Amino acid sequence: MSCYLRHLKPVLDELGIPTGTKKERKQVDLAVREVVGKSSAHQCNEVWKEVKVWLQDTDKKQSLLDSLRKLT
Repeated sequence: MSCYLRHLKPVLDELGIPTGTKKERKQVDLAVREVVGKSSAHQCNEVWKEVKVWLQDTDKKQSLLDSLRKLT
């Protein structure tokens, strides 16, 4: 499972996205990977590296947040 979800927990909590079960975490992981252009073949640290880039860019961050809001 994704090592980076713990770093996104404050954002996910703010959006009201649950990550309590393995199924919920997998759903969030797949959504994040899709948004940032990484597949399930990419290792967790590669995905997190890209997510950090997205979080630094205002437009990309908003795109990521909008995509995650659709999970709720």
